[in-house]
Amino acid sequence: MKVLHLINTLSAGGAELHLLALCQSLRRERVEIRVACLRDHVRGSRSLRSDFENDGIPVVHLRGNSRYDARFILALGRLIRDEQPTVLHSHLPRADFAAAVVRLLYPRLPWICSVHGIYDETWSGGWAIPVFNRVWHRADIIIAISHAVKDWLVKERGLAAEKVAVCHYGIDPEKFSVPNCELRRTWGLEGRAVIGSMGRLEEGKGYEVLIRAMLTVRRQLPDVFLLIAGHDAWGHGKKLQNLIDRLRLKDRVRLMGFQSDIPSFIAAVDVFAFASRSEGFGQVLIEAMAAGKPVLAGRIPPITEIVVDGETGLLVDVANPEAFANAIQWFLSHPEKAVQMGKQGQERVRNYFSIQRETHQTLSLYKALLQYGRDVTASETAT
Repeated sequence: MKVLHLINTLSAGGAELHLLALCQSLRRERVEIRVACLRDHVRGSRSLRSDFENDGIPVVHLRGNSRYDARFILALGRLIRDEQPTVLHSHLPRADFAAAVVRLLYPRLPWICSVHGIYDETWSGGWAIPVFNRVWHRADIIIAISHAVKDWLVKERGLAAEKVAVCHYGIDPEKFSVPNCELRRTWGLEGRAVIGSMGRLEEGKGYEVLIRAMLTVRRQLPDVFLLIAGHDAWGHGKKLQNLIDRLRLKDRVRLMGFQSDIPSFIAAVDVFAFASRSEGFGQVLIEAMAAGKPVLAGRIPPITEIVVDGETGLLVDVANPEAFANAIQWFLSHPEKAVQMGKQGQERVRNYFSIQRETHQTLSLYKALLQYGRDVTASETAT
């Protein structure tokens, strides 16, 4: 079996890191893998191209750097002609669009499309959702990365439920079982309590809520720091820094920029906090859980599929800084219970969010698609 994965970029983000782990695991199952990207990476972030290639996974850059330049579709068509993959698997909307177009040239090529997020009507100017409705309907089968994404696709986008399979992201838990590193010394925070958060710096991630929560936390526990790590592609970091300055929290909140060593960053914090208002999944949460960290997040789908409230972490009102502040104080005031939650989180990741589990589900989809063709349904797979 030869699978061609098509994705927007290879910048180190949730979907891209997920694809790297999946491709590495599929290779161990003797699946022949090729990866094609429309552009290499976004400025200011790390490209994962060398990670793929160092593991023996060939990468083809299609030179689709501009959203208004569609010439890369011809390059994709030539790649499919030359490689003759058994299955085409696309990730993220622009790559999904390219797959839908090239499918016109190769109508018999089995095509699976992974939908990695929930997009509101304002996404990409509002015009894109109707276009992608048509794109996603053309795929043989859709992989939704959470039940929340599947519910959105079925109830709001009108896809047939039997064509949508849920495959949660999976990771290798061992990669996050690293000893506490020297980062605290580097940061000058030895002996301090550290709350960590990580993700792209954008409005929907809710970092403002965490920053405002630190006003309350500082009054009750003055020796606590909040560290926010992430790629700032759109300049949102300036707004966050202005808020930090305005609230006089420069001595308690730091923007750490893009962090290439995610396991070490997570290992160096005491509690992982995540205030995102909308997610397709939330991979960084299972990474924090795999590291044995208690997690704090907003009570929204699909976070409720990952974190068991009161068992592996705490879930609070996503827009309420006081609720986040109270939960941070609870964690730091109950260290033994926090450690226990971290251990239970590790066990949950091993049982439900391992890369082995995701690989088995994905392979089942590939095999079912090859066996049943366009008549395949999610119920005919092992997912």
